[in-house]
Amino acid sequence: MARTSENKRHSKYVIRIVCEGDKTEPLFFTDLCDRFYGDSKDFDVRTIPQPNIPVEDAEADSSRGSYKGKKRKVKSGGQKDVAEDEVITGVPPLKWVLYARKIMSEGVDESWAVYDKDEHPKHEEAMAEANKIIDGKKVNIAFSSRSFEYYLLLHFEYLYYGFEATECGERIKGKKQIYECGTGKNPDKDCDGKKCINGYARKHGYWMESKSSVSTFPLVKDKLLKGMINACRLRTESDSKTDEPIYKRNPYTNVDILVGRLIGKETVSYGTTYTFRDHGSDWSVKLDEKGLNLTNNKNGSEIFQRGMFIIYDLEKNTKKELNEKVLLLGSEDTNLLPCTLTDRQVISIKLSHEKEVLLLPNFII
Repeated sequence: MARTSENKRHSKYVIRIVCEGDKTEPLFFTDLCDRFYGDSKDFDVRTIPQPNIPVEDAEADSSRGSYKGKKRKVKSGGQKDVAEDEVITGVPPLKWVLYARKIMSEGVDESWAVYDKDEHPKHEEAMAEANKIIDGKKVNIAFSSRSFEYYLLLHFEYLYYGFEATECGERIKGKKQIYECGTGKNPDKDCDGKKCINGYARKHGYWMESKSSVSTFPLVKDKLLKGMINACRLRTESDSKTDEPIYKRNPYTNVDILVGRLIGKETVSYGTTYTFRDHGSDWSVKLDEKGLNLTNNKNGSEIFQRGMFIIYDLEKNTKKELNEKVLLLGSEDTNLLPCTLTDRQVISIKLSHEKEVLLLPNFII
């Protein structure tokens, strides 16, 4: 289908990230994309909406703890992208999925809908719509429960806990008044981090607030790998405890899958087979109690260069080659590389300059 003028890609691969809010998520992903795709000649990656921060908010002081976030002001004048300024109407979260579907029909190559559990009424319908394959494409969902802040929390520690809210508070004359739990400002109403995510974060010194004009990306930009590993671990634990749809779970997040897509990393849970097919290669790996099981699936030999499989220790920041010599596997051959990982180690497989796969250890649940 021809591309519309709003979504000209020329030779670039176009990714759009449709966000529920207009600050927290757009700011985070815009900063991430600036870092990884700022000068890209091959990709055009942006959020919808673009961060829309009033100038007075952008200039205001903001307390997030011990770091300085990046302030993004609204740009005035110039040519605007009609698709990114369009108001998305409908019932949440279905409306974000439908919009992500719509822009793919107009020329976007890949779309994501980013939203939280909240109290939205159309979760089941949104998931069903996203999973429909139309013209070879589906809508990808990056979902968090209770909220996006839970995903941020996983960059600091592993925690499996069902919070009741992002912020504790009450509505007074139609406006929500937050208690700022964890600051001691409202001691009689402070949950001490037992009910709300931001209260927990403040109590532990991770951040002070998350709903401002300042991006949360600087909080976690050096912890993205840890966040991905903890999020994958969370899903594994969630799957072991319930078979309910993800929109009924708390806690839950798969935002790390979108982040991994953007930064070229993919996590694989323990005991799961990962298959690589590209440029004539066809092989699989699986980590179990004996070690790394390697299988050549094709009718022909496969060569694995020395040091292709690395044990990476996140705590010590050390690397050790798992295969200290070149491996040659014949047609449908298998090979075992014995190893036992601690819960601080992963196996890194560097497939290319742009792609890395991380096999995770067997976490105790």
